[in-house]
Amino acid sequence: MALWKSKLPDVGTTIFSEMSARAQESGALNMSQGFPDFNPPEALQEMVHQAMRDGHNQYAPMAGNQSLREWIGQDVYHRTKHSCSPDSEITVGAGASSLIFAAIQALVQPNDEIIVLAPCYDLYEPAVQLAGGSLRVVPLKHDDFHLDLNALHEALSSRTRLLIVNIPNNPTGATWTMDELDELAALVNDSNTLILSDEVYGPMHYDGKEALSILHQQELRKRSLVAASFGKVLHATGWKIGYLIAPPKWTREIRKVHQYDVFSTGAPFQEGISRFLSSPNGAAHLEELAGFYQKKRDRLIAGLSGSSWSFTPAEAGYFQVLDYSAFDDRDDRSATKSWCAQPFNQGIALIPLSPFFPDVAEPQIRRQQVRVCFAKNDATLDEGIERLLKLSEIVPR
Repeated sequence: MALWKSKLPDVGTTIFSEMSARAQESGALNMSQGFPDFNPPEALQEMVHQAMRDGHNQYAPMAGNQSLREWIGQDVYHRTKHSCSPDSEITVGAGASSLIFAAIQALVQPNDEIIVLAPCYDLYEPAVQLAGGSLRVVPLKHDDFHLDLNALHEALSSRTRLLIVNIPNNPTGATWTMDELDELAALVNDSNTLILSDEVYGPMHYDGKEALSILHQQELRKRSLVAASFGKVLHATGWKIGYLIAPPKWTREIRKVHQYDVFSTGAPFQEGISRFLSSPNGAAHLEELAGFYQKKRDRLIAGLSGSSWSFTPAEAGYFQVLDYSAFDDRDDRSATKSWCAQPFNQGIALIPLSPFFPDVAEPQIRRQQVRVCFAKNDATLDEGIERLLKLSEIVPR
């Protein structure tokens, strides 16, 4: 009998699960994995409970709750002026991740080339590998993590089936500009390349920056798929409700995978979310979201200002990248492991930046940056600031 071989021989537990587990074992403050430590809005919780009492406890439609898909269509038009059909272009799934995975499996053929812009979320590489595609990594600009158009131009070829972008970027919080979207449209205009845009942190843009989607660029709409997350914007990551917008042709293919993978998810959550977002409470929540998280980002960076940590304020999302090279010579994996195991009331769990660069990226650079999640209560943020400051003082260079 032939020896069995793993389809993902180099994949282990994700760095997010690993650092959260380390934090739990050591008692370190967990500011690593991307989840808030506060609850969703009270009105939303009540509407989900009421949806359960009203009988929304069996399978939701495979494509998603009809009223929720209609709200998504209205919201997309309100934000981008792009009209998309709730029936043929919008699919609700178990978080954006399930739909990103389904899209890659449905659309990528063996030997297709897929471009990712690094640093990037770690889901993309194994999904491409399972689909039989070939991953090509294009680094973002080193100074601000924005699109490097020249590097992307060099990487694009007739084999490029899919370009995966992340707006805003996880882990760096870098955003896009309309000029960059226009430049991208011109670059791919004569190609057959599709664009998969991961926009789970989409509404959370700071300092007056416009919350742009790939769908704001009219020429890109016909070739673009957009993934988004209710878990992120509603402080409810454990509910795992997200959606994907795609032209009808690609939606049909993606649903072929989706129906045999997740099929449907969280019927009462979908109904409750629909009711909440259609209410004045929901509208107010979305309106205040960017300001809510900007205050948390500002609290974190104000607390670290003047310390040995260096940083450029995140433009969006709820992560801040910190550079520790001024006080610690170790690589990011070694450093974060050590910091998590600090003595009682000093340990802190952070995410090293290196796992956001796929293994095929060249060259392999020794990195000294970490990602910290600021989607936390003020008390957690203040405790995190205190531990980060102590860490920069006690770790010898």
